[in-house]
Amino acid sequence: MELSYLTRGETSPKNKPRIFFSCHPDDLHLYLNEVSEEIFDYYNATIWYEKIIPSAKDDCVELLQMQLFVIPITAKFLLDSNHSREIELPFALKNNIPVLPIMLESGLELLFAQKCGDLQFLDKNTIDVTAIPYRDKLKKYLDNVLLGDNQIAKIRDAFDAYIFLSYRKKDRAYAQKLMRLIHNNKFCEAVAIWYDEFLTPGESFNNSIEDALKKVICSHL
Repeated sequence: MELSYLTRGETSPKNKPRIFFSCHPDDLHLYLNEVSEEIFDYYNATIWYEKIIPSAKDDCVELLQMQLFVIPITAKFLLDSNHSREIELPFALKNNIPVLPIMLESGLELLFAQKCGDLQFLDKNTIDVTAIPYRDKLKKYLDNVLLGDNQIAKIRDAFDAYIFLSYRKKDRAYAQKLMRLIHNNKFCEAVAIWYDEFLTPGESFNNSIEDALKKVICSHL
């Protein structure tokens, strides 16, 4: 496996968070620079990628050093046989390396679920004005993955309690109005509200919801 890398301003990759860009070979030149620039806007990371198409026999040992796999989801990724979907994605999941699938083409949600299971993803093409913008979700996800455990713990400890909010997607506008009412109440200023927009890309949404519910319950014990 021969890896190349990109960094912000072509600086040294040393001592930077390590991100692996895994994709269908035909998508590399289409999306590598675009997605990398979005990440560089928030993190001074090193983004590694395979310049030469890997063979089926290539192992993934080098990838154990990565802190995150970023995977652009396209029709070719889902329909063609490729190393990224068949080898690298399962490798990351097996070794508990965070995965960030980014939906770059519309209408692939059902096919993605069929090929990759119930993984949550970021949708770059969403037109739902009530949804959290793609860039905001990207920054939040990178913060969750690339911040140290101590920093994350401090952020979580800043909240006094958690509320789990369940609603239908078509009622999101009403749910957001309810959240504003809750946070406008001085008594609830330090209360965190968890809802489906905070599902972590790359994780099973069923497991994420179960973990969130457990957190809410524990905060009241």
